[in-house]
Amino acid sequence: MKYHHIITFIIVTTSLIAKSSYPGLHIFTSSNDLSLGGSGLLYGSSISSKINPGVNFTDKIISTSLTKYPAQITSENIGVGFPFKKGSGSISIFHVTYGTFQGYNELAEKTSNYTSQDLSLRGSYSKLAKKLPLRFGFSTQLLRSSLSKLENYYISFSIGSIFILSKDNLKLGFSVHNLGKQLNDNFDMDNEVELAFSILKKLNYLPLQVFVDFSNKRESSSTEIFIGGCLSPKETIKINFGTSTRKLTQNTKQSLGKSILGNTGFGFSYKLSNAIINYGSFFYNNGVLIHSLGLEIPF
Repeated sequence: MKYHHIITFIIVTTSLIAKSSYPGLHIFTSSNDLSLGGSGLLYGSSISSKINPGVNFTDKIISTSLTKYPAQITSENIGVGFPFKKGSGSISIFHVTYGTFQGYNELAEKTSNYTSQDLSLRGSYSKLAKKLPLRFGFSTQLLRSSLSKLENYYISFSIGSIFILSKDNLKLGFSVHNLGKQLNDNFDMDNEVELAFSILKKLNYLPLQVFVDFSNKRESSSTEIFIGGCLSPKETIKINFGTSTRKLTQNTKQSLGKSILGNTGFGFSYKLSNAIINYGSFFYNNGVLIHSLGLEIPF
């Protein structure tokens, strides 16, 4: 059978899934994550938390971003993607701070303040198969999650493949995310393993790339659909937008405006002579709007 390698890959990776949620593994970490509404697993960004490990980095590029969430939550990230040994690789550092909190003792008396944060390091590698239009890759991420003086360490692995249909300007991806193990147990945290099926289609008559991602988390056994697009009206400008089925499942029904705009992302990229500036925003169903700024520098 012509595509038996692909079928074998799906069967093997699915069998690896077991019960294993660290927010630092799921939070949006780049302006592209926000502006595409959570879609775009086949969009190549070394600082994206949502990426198929089979994605190819054709050029050397440094990426960084700063995302401000409500309640003092901040995401700061830096990464580099590069061609490597007939394939491509990436190295990324993610830092999420959840704010400073007032401490109390057993008698409800105030003590010193404490902080909570996640710091993680991720590396990835992908390569094109020799006789098939198929890219496959893997990534490893080591996470340190701290709460006051307590620290937990978690290591996770993700694997992915991308089937390339060049004549149709179409890519199909399958990936498994966050297969991992907690290395110590100073405080209890679970993590949901995620399966994703992704589609990237470049339209023939419009300068538009369309992203569709189906995501299923093992523990919740529910499937979410993320849809986004990247419009390129000029060579120097890209406009991103996206939404998901969370618009319906997380609808607070507080107002018509919040129901329409909820779980919607929007943003743009502007290419300078030696850098790319990215901006992304995301509107939550409760009316909260968050922003992210990013910078990409080829070298």
